[in-house]
Amino acid sequence: MHPYLRARLSTMMFFQYFVHGATIPIFSLYLTGYLNFSGIQTGTILSMSAVAAFVSPLAGAFVADRRISAPRLYGLCHIVGGVIMGVLSFQYRFEPFLLLYLSYMIVFGPTNALSNAITFHHLPDAKQSFGTIRVWGTVGWIAVAWLFSFLWLRSGGTVVTSRLPDALKLSAMTSILLGFYGFTLPVAKIEYKEKIRLFPMEAFRVLVKKEVLLLSAVSFFVSFIDRYFYFGTAPFLRQIGFHEADIMPAMSLGQVPEVFAMVLLGFFIARLGSKKVLAIGVLMEVARFAAFAVGAPVLLVLTGLSFHGIAYAFFFTTAFIYLDRHCDSNSRSGVHQLFAIINTGFGSFFGSLVAGKTLDFFKIPGTGQVDYQGFWAVPTFLSIFTFIVLILLFRKKQKLL
Repeated sequence: MHPYLRARLSTMMFFQYFVHGATIPIFSLYLTGYLNFSGIQTGTILSMSAVAAFVSPLAGAFVADRRISAPRLYGLCHIVGGVIMGVLSFQYRFEPFLLLYLSYMIVFGPTNALSNAITFHHLPDAKQSFGTIRVWGTVGWIAVAWLFSFLWLRSGGTVVTSRLPDALKLSAMTSILLGFYGFTLPVAKIEYKEKIRLFPMEAFRVLVKKEVLLLSAVSFFVSFIDRYFYFGTAPFLRQIGFHEADIMPAMSLGQVPEVFAMVLLGFFIARLGSKKVLAIGVLMEVARFAAFAVGAPVLLVLTGLSFHGIAYAFFFTTAFIYLDRHCDSNSRSGVHQLFAIINTGFGSFFGSLVAGKTLDFFKIPGTGQVDYQGFWAVPTFLSIFTFIVLILLFRKKQKLL
């Protein structure tokens, strides 16, 4: 790959996750602390991301590289999404906010899978190269978390609530600029071998291959289990003594080792093979939740947090690379969108519901606290089960890469 094209794709990844990182860490705080929405209202708004996860990737699979090129659709989604996010930053009433946020998630939803598809379109050797480009997304997330969320939103160690709308505005402006940038990205030459149909059959054929279905099933379980992390980590850290202003910086520790894991991912895949790398990713999930279940000392909890990025890089990024090896130019965008439905759609939706039920089950009556040792034991054992399934399903004769 030409260094100039590599730099352009890396830039796309950086700002893709910069847009994410500007709002996700503080969004629930914005809804409750700035807009003064109730817990039920906040939960309803946040659940819209799961609803959109079913709709937007499916729409992307029907459209990307079939009716409009992936870079053009990517740019359009970011521009429209940025405009909606900008309007959201001036919205204070629940009902309009709910509808606008659902619209935003539907429009913005395809961009993650599209950014992967655009990158894979131009990679001569995805196994060696994708991690070194995707790592810039992690750098973008860290950059906005520390340069904006940690510095601008804080004064004297506490969050300045009046500055929270600036996060939405920053995300909106960055998204719009990234959208225009997307229109300048090169379009891959795709020659369809058959007549374009309404349903993306070429992508569906890839997804129903035995080995892809097996990986999709394991990915569903890992996405399901991951919701325990996103659902329970912040209140868990607060209960064990972390100041609210320190929770997000502590959680960002997971992205630091992810940078190194992404850079070295190609080396590990080449030396160990994808099956072992995927298995290490799941083992990192086990270690993370086990550290949380123990709950002390603080250094052990922080170590568990640091496993998050390694788990993501070794499992999901390797899964994306493996998935792409089964794609051709006709099916690539659609396959990545359908795979997103399995993970960010079904996996996240059901995982969030079960994690919520688990939290309720382990609440200690009359104390306002949670038995987090029991809570974290559930995803620990689920991760062990997923690891065993991965080892048994992907036997040596079923070489992944």
